[in-house]
Amino acid sequence: METVLVMMAQMAVAQRGQRLKTTLGSCVGVFLHDGERGLSGLAHVMLPERVRDDQSLGKYADTAIPELLTQMERRGGRRGSMQAFLAGGANMFQASEDSRIATVGEKNLQAVQRVLSELAIPVRQEDTGGVQGRTVCFDGESGSLQVKTLQRIAWRQEAG
Repeated sequence: METVLVMMAQMAVAQRGQRLKTTLGSCVGVFLHDGERGLSGLAHVMLPERVRDDQSLGKYADTAIPELLTQMERRGGRRGSMQAFLAGGANMFQASEDSRIATVGEKNLQAVQRVLSELAIPVRQEDTGGVQGRTVCFDGESGSLQVKTLQRIAWRQEAG
C-alpha cells in the first residue's frame, strides 16, 4: 500500500490503496474520510485562523478544512458521507503561569472542532491533547486511524 506523507501546513487527498501519514505536536491532523467513494484527505493544521494576507490555505483550521473538503468533492466525495478523524493538539510547550490561557494545541483543536461543526462533518475518532507528539497514519481502505505516541526526550547539557 502506498503511503502519502503530509508535511506541516500541507494537505493531500488519497484514494483506495493509499495511506495518509504525518507527525504532529501542537498541530492537529484533520483526516476526512468518505468510505463510500474510497476517498480520504488530510490537512495538517498549524494554527487556528488565517492571519491577514497569508495565502497558505493548508496552515489554518478556518481555511484548510474547507479547502480539503472542496478538493475531495472535486474528486467525487460527498460531504454527507464524510466523517472526521482527529489527532494532535498536544501541549508541546511549557505551560503559562496563567492557566486560563489555552495552549496553541488547545486553540488549534477548538478551531478544528468549530469548523467541522459548521460544515456538519461528524468526528468519528479522536486522539488529541496531552503533552506528547504523535505519528499518525490513516488507512483509507479500512477507515482506521493508527496513532503512535512519541516519547518526550529530556536533553541535558553536560558541563565540560
